[in-house]
Amino acid sequence: MNGLSILVVEDQAEAADSMVLLLEKLGCKPVVVYEGKHAIKIASTFRVDVVFLDIRLPDIDGFEVARQLRRMPEHAKTLVVAITGYGQEGDIQRFKEVGIDLHFLKPVGPETIKQVLTSWEQSLTNRRGRFADSGTTGTSA
Repeated sequence: MNGLSILVVEDQAEAADSMVLLLEKLGCKPVVVYEGKHAIKIASTFRVDVVFLDIRLPDIDGFEVARQLRRMPEHAKTLVVAITGYGQEGDIQRFKEVGIDLHFLKPVGPETIKQVLTSWEQSLTNRRGRFADSGTTGTSA
C-alpha cells in the first residue's frame, strides 16, 4: 500500500482521525475532510486512488459526493468505499446507482481496511482499473 493516495470523508472527527492513523500506519497518504462539498473540491484539485466515504454528512450526503466524483473523468476508476450505518435494501441499490464500489457497516475493523487496500493495490498493479469485486457489499467483524 505504499503511497496510495486516500481521501477520507467523515464528519465525526474521532472516526476520521482513527482512520487516518491506520492509513498512515499502512503506508498510505490520507487526506481527511469533514463535509461532502469539501470532498468534491479536494477531488477536483488532485486525483486520489481510494475514497472512504461516510454517507450521512452535514452538507450534502455521501450519495451525492459519489455521484459527483463519478462525473469527473479522473475519478471514473477511483475505488469508492462507503463506510456507514446505512445498509437497508434501498441503500444498497443507491450505492450501486451512484458508483460506490463497496460498502461496509460501521464499525469497520483495521483488517478489513487492509484487505480492501491490498486487493485494490493488486488490481492497480494488474491494470484492471476497477476493484475486482465491484458492487459487492461487505460487513465488518
